Amino acid sequence: MSGSQLLSALRRTLGLGRKHLKVDSRHVVLITGCDSGLGHSLAVYCHDALHMTVVSCCHNLESEGAKLLQERSPSKDGESRMHTLELDLLEPDSIRLVHRQLRDLLAQNPRYQLKALVNNAGVMCFGEFEWQLPEQIELQINCNLLGTLRLTRELLPLLRQQRGRIINVTSHCGLQALPALGPYAASKAALRFWNDSLRVELQQYGMEVVNFVPGSFVLDSNIAARQQQHAQKMREAFSEEQHALYDSYFEAFNAYLKALSGFKPPNRLKNESLLAKFQDALISSQPLSIYIEEPWRYRIYRWLFGICPTPLVDWLTVRFCSLPTYELTKPQEL
Repeated sequence: MSGSQLLSALRRTLGLGRKHLKVDSRHVVLITGCDSGLGHSLAVYCHDALHMTVVSCCHNLESEGAKLLQERSPSKDGESRMHTLELDLLEPDSIRLVHRQLRDLLAQNPRYQLKALVNNAGVMCFGEFEWQLPEQIELQINCNLLGTLRLTRELLPLLRQQRGRIINVTSHCGLQALPALGPYAASKAALRFWNDSLRVELQQYGMEVVNFVPGSFVLDSNIAARQQQHAQKMREAFSEEQHALYDSYFEAFNAYLKALSGFKPPNRLKNESLLAKFQDALISSQPLSIYIEEPWRYRIYRWLFGICPTPLVDWLTVRFCSLPTYELTKPQEL
């Protein structure tokens, strides 16, 4: 590292010269996973509060969230600032099509500048690792990790040319793995370390890469909307031995998770602290490497996870999750 690079790193560490950059309709942000939850709220926030031009990518253009985004009224000059595209991260052709559509949008208006890619889309499946089927495990890894890598790699030359930044939405599960979320945690932990590697790589090109860890909002999103369908497939695949061992536990476990199932209407999150941190990640001249939004309960547990020995961390993790356990549901011996 040269002396100038070291000085720059020290200045950044101290926050010297840090400020918010101005953004307006000329600045374009592409956000994935906008059908509901965090992605939908961020798309609305960038459009309404920051007055940016938003490319909101939805898995299904017929979803309620996608239709609400499509209905955003044009600006005063009649030019729409909300462009809703269909994106399936499992399909390379879908990713390439979004790239072409984004490139065409930027070419149509020479004023446009690609400000950021926000990788938010993801899927989640609850269940002990033995229960989850190979296709359920692969779906989480393929969508959350490999799909994000595919899209980023496809858009990276365009982002590099326009000095855009990349904001990767990960999870507290990427900081501390939780039981019954093994494949999901693996995908988010992998994203976390890929994010860190990418951040160092792209610094030399004047680009920023940010890890954004939101608080728990699973009840406000559709990330686990298909949990009961996933559970039914798990149970159907049980062997006789697994049925005898797990049935009571499995029923209690999934009854506890019923509140997560079913598709919910898109909600605009009212978490002002989260939105303020996202704004800083998006428009700060020197964004932090990681932003963590969490309630006090999460913060206390995360602190304890960091200082306690492994046996205590394991005990704390079970308490933190508050899920039914086998010990509490197994049949009592006579």
